[in-house]
Amino acid sequence: MSEEQINTGAENAAQENNNDPAPAERTFTQAEVDSIVARRLAKAQKGMPDEAELTAFRSWKSDQQTEQQRIATLLKERDAAQSDLSAALAKAEQLERERYLLSKGVSADDVDYIAFKAGKLVNDTTTFEQAAETVIKARTSQESKDSARVDLGAPLFGRAQTPQPNDAMNALIRRARNGK
Repeated sequence: MSEEQINTGAENAAQENNNDPAPAERTFTQAEVDSIVARRLAKAQKGMPDEAELTAFRSWKSDQQTEQQRIATLLKERDAAQSDLSAALAKAEQLERERYLLSKGVSADDVDYIAFKAGKLVNDTTTFEQAAETVIKARTSQESKDSARVDLGAPLFGRAQTPQPNDAMNALIRRARNGK
Protein backbone atom coordinates (compact mmCIF):
# COMPACT_ATOMS: atom_id res chain seq x y z
CA MET A 1 0.00 0.00 0.00
CA SER A 2 3.06 2.18 0.00
CA GLU A 3 2.63 3.18 -3.62
CA GLU A 4 -1.12 3.01 -3.81
CA GLN A 5 -3.08 6.16 -3.87
CA ILE A 6 -5.09 7.12 -0.89
CA ASN A 7 -8.46 8.43 -1.78
CA THR A 8 -10.42 10.51 0.59
CA GLY A 9 -14.15 10.18 1.13
CA ALA A 10 -14.76 13.52 -0.57
CA GLU A 11 -13.01 12.35 -3.76
CA ASN A 12 -15.13 9.19 -3.88
CA ALA A 13 -18.23 11.33 -3.63
CA ALA A 14 -17.01 13.55 -6.46
CA GLN A 15 -16.45 10.54 -8.73
CA GLU A 16 -19.93 9.23 -8.10
CA ASN A 17 -21.41 12.61 -8.93
CA ASN A 18 -19.70 13.29 -12.23
CA ASN A 19 -22.04 16.10 -12.96
CA ASP A 20 -20.66 18.10 -9.96
CA PRO A 21 -18.20 20.71 -11.26
CA ALA A 22 -16.24 20.85 -7.90
CA PRO A 23 -12.48 20.46 -8.35
CA ALA A 24 -11.07 17.09 -7.38
CA GLU A 25 -9.04 16.90 -4.16
CA ARG A 26 -5.44 15.92 -4.35
CA THR A 27 -4.46 12.42 -3.37
CA PHE A 28 -1.19 11.51 -1.66
CA THR A 29 0.89 8.40 -1.89
CA GLN A 30 1.98 6.65 1.29
CA ALA A 31 5.53 7.92 0.79
CA GLU A 32 4.29 11.50 0.60
CA VAL A 33 2.21 11.07 3.78
CA ASP A 34 5.19 9.55 5.57
CA SER A 35 7.46 12.43 4.55
CA ILE A 36 4.86 15.02 5.65
CA VAL A 37 4.49 13.31 9.02
CA ALA A 38 8.28 13.02 9.40
CA ARG A 39 8.73 16.75 8.65
CA ARG A 40 6.04 17.73 11.19
CA LEU A 41 7.55 15.43 13.85
CA ALA A 42 11.02 16.85 13.21
CA LYS A 43 9.65 20.36 13.51
CA ALA A 44 7.84 19.54 16.79
CA GLN A 45 10.83 17.73 18.26
CA LYS A 46 13.35 20.36 17.23
CA GLY A 47 13.51 21.95 20.71
CA MET A 48 13.12 18.69 22.67
CA PRO A 49 16.13 16.87 24.13
CA ASP A 50 16.91 13.33 23.09
CA GLU A 51 16.89 10.34 25.46
CA ALA A 52 20.60 10.67 26.36
CA GLU A 53 20.15 14.30 27.31
CA LEU A 54 17.08 13.46 29.43
CA THR A 55 19.01 10.73 31.26
CA ALA A 56 21.91 13.11 31.92
CA PHE A 57 19.49 15.76 33.21
CA ARG A 58 17.73 13.33 35.55
CA SER A 59 21.04 12.14 37.03
CA TRP A 60 22.21 15.77 37.47
CA LYS A 61 18.92 16.62 39.21
CA SER A 62 19.25 13.69 41.62
CA ASP A 63 22.88 14.66 42.28
CA GLN A 64 21.77 18.22 43.07
CA GLN A 65 19.17 16.94 45.54
CA THR A 66 21.76 14.71 47.18
CA GLU A 67 24.21 17.63 47.31
CA GLN A 68 21.59 19.85 49.00
CA GLN A 69 20.86 17.16 51.57
CA ARG A 70 24.59 16.73 52.21
CA ILE A 71 25.01 20.48 52.69
CA ALA A 72 22.03 20.60 55.06
CA THR A 73 23.50 17.75 57.11
CA LEU A 74 26.89 19.47 57.27
CA LEU A 75 25.27 22.73 58.39
CA LYS A 76 23.40 20.94 61.18
CA GLU A 77 26.60 19.24 62.32
CA ARG A 78 28.47 22.56 62.25
CA ASP A 79 25.81 24.28 64.37
CA ALA A 80 25.81 21.43 66.89
CA ALA A 81 29.61 21.53 67.11
CA GLN A 82 29.57 25.31 67.63
CA SER A 83 27.04 25.04 70.46
CA ASP A 84 29.06 22.23 72.07
CA LEU A 85 32.21 24.32 71.78
CA SER A 86 30.50 27.34 73.34
CA ALA A 87 29.26 25.23 76.25
CA ALA A 88 32.73 23.71 76.78
CA LEU A 89 34.40 27.14 76.71
CA ALA A 90 31.88 28.52 79.22
CA LYS A 91 32.47 25.57 81.53
CA ALA A 92 36.26 25.94 81.23
CA GLU A 93 35.99 29.66 82.02
CA GLN A 94 33.81 28.91 85.06
CA LEU A 95 36.34 26.36 86.33
CA GLU A 96 39.20 28.83 85.82
CA ARG A 97 37.29 31.45 87.82
CA GLU A 98 36.55 29.01 90.63
CA ARG A 99 40.21 27.93 90.72
CA TYR A 100 41.29 31.56 90.93
CA LEU A 101 38.88 32.25 93.81
CA LEU A 102 40.01 29.16 95.69
CA SER A 103 43.64 30.26 95.27
CA LYS A 104 42.65 33.61 96.87
CA GLY A 105 41.45 31.79 99.97
CA VAL A 106 37.69 31.95 99.35
CA SER A 107 35.88 29.08 101.06
CA ALA A 108 34.39 26.39 98.81
CA ASP A 109 30.89 27.30 100.02
CA ASP A 110 31.28 30.91 98.88
CA VAL A 111 33.02 30.32 95.53
CA ASP A 112 29.82 30.13 93.43
CA TYR A 113 28.36 33.24 95.03
CA ILE A 114 31.50 35.34 94.62
CA ALA A 115 32.06 34.08 91.06
CA PHE A 116 28.51 35.10 90.20
CA LYS A 117 28.84 38.53 91.80
CA ALA A 118 32.25 39.16 90.17
CA GLY A 119 30.93 37.96 86.81
CA LYS A 120 28.26 40.68 86.94
CA LEU A 121 30.97 43.32 87.39
CA VAL A 122 33.09 42.18 84.42
CA ASN A 123 33.03 44.51 81.40
CA ASP A 124 35.41 45.87 78.76
CA THR A 125 37.54 47.71 81.31
CA THR A 126 37.26 45.35 84.31
CA THR A 127 38.69 41.83 84.27
CA PHE A 128 37.32 38.98 86.35
CA GLU A 129 40.32 39.12 88.65
CA GLN A 130 39.77 42.81 89.38
CA ALA A 131 36.06 42.27 89.95
CA ALA A 132 36.77 39.29 92.22
CA GLU A 133 39.18 41.36 94.32
CA THR A 134 36.50 44.04 94.70
CA VAL A 135 33.85 41.51 95.76
CA ILE A 136 36.22 39.74 98.16
CA LYS A 137 37.22 43.03 99.82
CA ALA A 138 33.60 44.14 100.12
CA ARG A 139 32.59 40.76 101.57
CA THR A 140 35.52 40.76 104.03
CA SER A 141 34.70 44.25 105.26
CA GLN A 142 31.00 43.32 105.58
CA GLU A 143 31.89 40.18 107.56
CA SER A 144 34.12 42.17 109.91
CA LYS A 145 31.26 44.62 110.50
CA ASP A 146 28.83 41.75 111.11
CA SER A 147 31.18 40.04 113.58
CA ALA A 148 31.41 43.26 115.62
CA ARG A 149 27.63 43.29 115.99
CA VAL A 150 27.29 39.70 117.11
CA ASP A 151 25.42 39.33 120.39
CA LEU A 152 26.78 36.29 122.13
CA GLY A 153 23.79 36.22 124.44
CA ALA A 154 25.66 36.67 127.72
CA PRO A 155 24.49 39.49 129.93
CA LEU A 156 27.15 42.15 130.45
CA PHE A 157 27.75 43.64 133.87
CA GLY A 158 24.61 42.32 135.46
CA ARG A 159 22.18 43.49 132.81
CA ALA A 160 19.37 41.08 132.23
CA GLN A 161 19.06 39.56 128.82
CA THR A 162 15.91 40.57 126.91
CA PRO A 163 13.49 37.68 126.57
CA GLN A 164 13.25 36.18 123.12
CA PRO A 165 9.99 34.81 121.64
CA ASN A 166 11.31 31.26 121.70
CA ASP A 167 12.45 31.36 125.32
CA ALA A 168 9.05 30.37 126.71
CA MET A 169 8.75 27.43 124.33
CA ASN A 170 12.29 26.30 125.08
CA ALA A 171 11.56 26.38 128.82
CA LEU A 172 8.47 24.19 128.31
CA ILE A 173 10.44 21.68 126.27
CA ARG A 174 13.19 21.51 128.91
CA ARG A 175 10.66 20.85 131.65
CA ALA A 176 8.99 18.13 129.62
CA ARG A 177 12.31 16.39 128.96
CA ASN A 178 13.36 16.57 132.57
CA GLY A 179 10.00 15.15 133.66
CA LYS A 180 9.07 18.05 135.94
